[in-house]
Amino acid sequence: MITNELLIEKSQTQKKLDEIANHSLEKYVENTHSKVQQLSAKLGLKLKYGKPAEVLK
Repeated sequence: MITNELLIEKSQTQKKLDEIANHSLEKYVENTHSKVQQLSAKLGLKLKYGKPAEVLK
């Protein structure tokens, strides 16, 4: 597999976020969505992307 510093950093960040979410994909997406919302508001960005889907319980 081809790798570089950026891909290594990306992988390490994803592992950290996964651990924070307790290995729950639903929590990972919620955390990521929340962080994007906070940063976009702080930086005055208007980002348009899909919202996390509701998980049927």
